[in-house]
Amino acid sequence: MIIAITDRKISSRSDFLEQIEAIADSSPDMIILREKDLSEAQYRYLAVECMRICSYRNVEFCVNSFIKTAATIGSGRIQISLDSFIGNREALADFEEIWVSVHSVGDAAEAERLGATHLIYGNVYETSCKPGAEGRGTEELRKVCETVGIPVFAVGGINADNVTDAMDAGCRGVCVRSLLMGAKDPSAVMSDMRMAENDIEK
Repeated sequence: MIIAITDRKISSRSDFLEQIEAIADSSPDMIILREKDLSEAQYRYLAVECMRICSYRNVEFCVNSFIKTAATIGSGRIQISLDSFIGNREALADFEEIWVSVHSVGDAAEAERLGATHLIYGNVYETSCKPGAEGRGTEELRKVCETVGIPVFAVGGINADNVTDAMDAGCRGVCVRSLLMGAKDPSAVMSDMRMAENDIEK
């Protein structure tokens, strides 16, 4: 699985929703709307639009951080930090999928124990999202995958050149941000990623 994570600040197109449409046209398995610096009302507007774009193209959609918005629009899916998960477990009780961001084997085990359905582990490689933060590497990713029984997705500096190494560590899929958000032709980028993914499956 290849999941796109949004960041309007690095969008290749000045119209953020046009970039989302271009990314959705490239057929990722899911798009996570990560714009957590917005107000709830601003985020909700984008969430509704992004959900519509994804639904039209049969791409799964996930809200990031904004629990009320996810509940209101009926997405049934939320991606959230471990701290926020711990602090909002009652509000998350009715969600079908809870994707929790983790950064260590201990985090992963705790998130699974508390009821997370999916984990996003990173950063695996150096990434512009966290400048100066050294990548944790694929061996740590492997340990996380071996520790938990729920799907793990790798994030952080993933591209067509290293996706094979990440997948070989045991994760179910990968998440990419700048690779697609900064692309003028997301379909070409996705094609390269899918070729690498297919090589793994052979």
